[in-house]
Amino acid sequence: MNRLIGAGVCAGIMLSMTLSTGANASSNTLAGKWRLQDASSTQATLDEAVENVAQEMNFFIRALARPVLKKQTQICQQWSLGWQAEQFQWQCDDAIADVIPTSANGEVIKKDDEGIEISGTYQSMSDGVVVVLTSERGKRTNTWKQISENELQFTVKLESEKLPTPLTWSLTYKKP
Repeated sequence: MNRLIGAGVCAGIMLSMTLSTGANASSNTLAGKWRLQDASSTQATLDEAVENVAQEMNFFIRALARPVLKKQTQICQQWSLGWQAEQFQWQCDDAIADVIPTSANGEVIKKDDEGIEISGTYQSMSDGVVVVLTSERGKRTNTWKQISENELQFTVKLESEKLPTPLTWSLTYKKP
């Protein structure tokens, strides 16, 4: 699951981040750069999410699980979001942009560096976008939801057979 959830889910895909607006209503205001708000409390938010999952685990597993779970809670100082040629692309800080076809509905969109197939689903809503990435290791649901003209809520939900409950957290971003 580490490879699925890591920052480079689609690292093999080289793509420029030319942002453009798409056909749906959410893309008109969702496209662009978004900066993390309340950075001072971000680590505490992520630590709490990890602890909520770890406390449900067997006592002996907790010590091993906490560092693995913490590794999965990546903090993006800035998101760049956009649509291009019927694809949605998202970029965390200076990482390589990830991309998914806007028509993706559970088909394999790539293989990770270990050859594990990753399927994806893209869903556009009037106020946001949901991208679900699934492999044999588990499922990651990324949701970018616009809560006001210049405010975005990014929510992640990680699910796996190895987790007693999903690992979930939300962070708030604003347009610079």
